[in-house]
Amino acid sequence: MEYFAGLDVSLRSCALCIVDIKGTVLFEREMPCEIDEIALCLTSFPHEVSRIGFEA
Repeated sequence: MEYFAGLDVSLRSCALCIVDIKGTVLFEREMPCEIDEIALCLTSFPHEVSRIGFEA
């Protein structure tokens, strides 16, 4: 199955959402806009993410 991540980034915070091919939300988190924290969330998801969308 394919999984997709969306990042909505502002100066202070970032919202991350991961969905499956059907659009079911599997993971949602709001966090400080820090590269290490975003990377940790993406790599801790138990499946490979096929695509990442970015909105600023």
